[in-house]
Amino acid sequence: MQQQNEVYKKLSDSLKSASALLDLERKSQLYEDIIAISTHLANPRFRIAVFAPFNHGKSTLLNAMLGNRTLPIDLIPTTGAAITVKYGIELQTRIILVDGTEINHSGTEILKEFAILDNNRQMRKDVASVEVFSPHPLLETGVEFIDLPGTNDREEQDNLVKEQLLSADLVIQLLDARKLMTLGERENLRDWLLDRGIKTVIFIANFLNLLEPDEQKEVHIRLLFVAESF
Repeated sequence: MQQQNEVYKKLSDSLKSASALLDLERKSQLYEDIIAISTHLANPRFRIAVFAPFNHGKSTLLNAMLGNRTLPIDLIPTTGAAITVKYGIELQTRIILVDGTEINHSGTEILKEFAILDNNRQMRKDVASVEVFSPHPLLETGVEFIDLPGTNDREEQDNLVKEQLLSADLVIQLLDARKLMTLGERENLRDWLLDRGIKTVIFIANFLNLLEPDEQKEVHIRLLFVAESF
């Protein structure tokens, strides 16, 4: 494993050197893709990204999987940063600001200050990264979850999601069972995943409990069709 990590690090350094020689614009898609892939190679964890428009239940799903209320949930769109959930011996949060300042806090209450959208539904400009450490046994195996901001709201948030998806080993696309595979969801499937070579995806339909049994069966059939087509 140590030897493999060294190979990944050398490859990461080579990619960064190549991008410098190409003199790429820092806001260009190619530059952002190179940085995202290089970051992933330097930290070869199994990263699972949860991907969906606002109010589809991303944080709720992750909280259910982790067995406790780890991430902030509200009735309005909240997540304003890519929150990485990884293993730690106790529940705590680490915020790193753009100027290099590191903030460590027990629990996750601090997320309400640094990782949710402001009153204008804007992301904070001074936050570089947000990490939550949880003592869940699945995370101890090297799995990391990424709770992404909701899509289809602001271009800045969409760009952040696109960048994070490239570094994920597995993408969970959360769908609304009440209006399965809307035009927006199909466009995301094509433009954000398929056309960018992201093919390891799990589809989850939320809000099934709000449908009648016959409607649930229909959703199940449609989900199978979507998965097979993908």
